Amino acid sequence: MKTFTISAFAALLAGLTTAAPTIESRQFEAQITFTGAGGASYTLSVPTDASVFPITDPLAVSFISSLGGATCGFTGIDGSSTVVIGAQTVVVAPPQAQVSGSCLAF
Repeated sequence: MKTFTISAFAALLAGLTTAAPTIESRQFEAQITFTGAGGASYTLSVPTDASVFPITDPLAVSFISSLGGATCGFTGIDGSSTVVIGAQTVVVAPPQAQVSGSCLAF
């Protein structure tokens, strides 16, 4: 009887473990638009977990815009540092290609 009870309990635990819902990552991504001379631009969807991500587009960027929901910092190829907080457009001076960024959702 003891063996049956232990076996039934073990089977119950195994069933509960496999029936548990999986945790799904729903990390918000910020939408960032980089604009250069003559209206040339590109948009990136970037993580908002404070990780540093590379930017490989060679466009000399004059403005960085965000749709909001995060605070982001960007580093230019010539050493510029640009911070965008929430939904705003910020000037990059002097214009330069961006090489990396990091965002954190609020």
